[in-house]
Amino acid sequence: MRAHPESRQHRWNRPAPVLPAAALLVALALVGGGRAGEPGPPAGPKADPAKPGAVGPGDITFVDESADQPPAGKPATSPFATVGAIARQDAVPGYVELSTGLKVPGLMYTTRAARIKIYNLQREVYEYVPVPALKGIETAVEWERMDKEWRFKEAGNPEKIYSGREYPVRKVAYTLMLRNDHKITGHVLGAPLYVDHNGTVERFILHDRDKGPMGSTLAELKYVRRVEFGPEAYNRAVEELKARAEAAAKQGGAGGGPPKAAPKKL
Repeated sequence: MRAHPESRQHRWNRPAPVLPAAALLVALALVGGGRAGEPGPPAGPKADPAKPGAVGPGDITFVDESADQPPAGKPATSPFATVGAIARQDAVPGYVELSTGLKVPGLMYTTRAARIKIYNLQREVYEYVPVPALKGIETAVEWERMDKEWRFKEAGNPEKIYSGREYPVRKVAYTLMLRNDHKITGHVLGAPLYVDHNGTVERFILHDRDKGPMGSTLAELKYVRRVEFGPEAYNRAVEELKARAEAAAKQGGAGGGPPKAAPKKL
């Protein structure tokens, strides 16, 4: 027997029972006591005092780059800046020699908080080397050639034709010589090396493969041939720059404009 709709509506509209005041007070007291007994949030870790740079094996010292921050109130300096950069504590004096024979002396470093990543051809693993651990870098050309430019004959046609233009391509391998006389030979897929000299920062890229613009030659495709670290290497490069500047001055500044001033000796 079905209930009448009106009687069902009458039951739905029936008011909810009201708790006695004493029971309500007891419930609130229990809830408040439970919250009061809950443990508070864990305290944050305490800041560790400044730690000195870690010392590696032999005479290799790894500099703590966190201590190389600008004073409070001054903006941080980007490692990609070219003028007015703050001196890096992990910078090492030396020079970069290009394939043209030009040597660029200065204080050298890579990207902040980064190391040179090289694929060790002998061990077949990647290794990460900080700049302060290096004594030198030697570059060996594995192959170089002039590649032809090919393009599609027409849209939608897979046939390609030679455009008559060429561009240079070169592949090299690097040998990293560490200060403990250990050597690593392999490929660097792209690591910037900054040289700070005369207040200007120049950037050189270490990469295993490079190609030049269309119509250029292999001689115009410059690359880093050698890098030497240390005050002695830096001073030798400075002397060579001074000699070249004096020779250019005797010839009347041949080569376009007055020669640049060489950096000071260390």
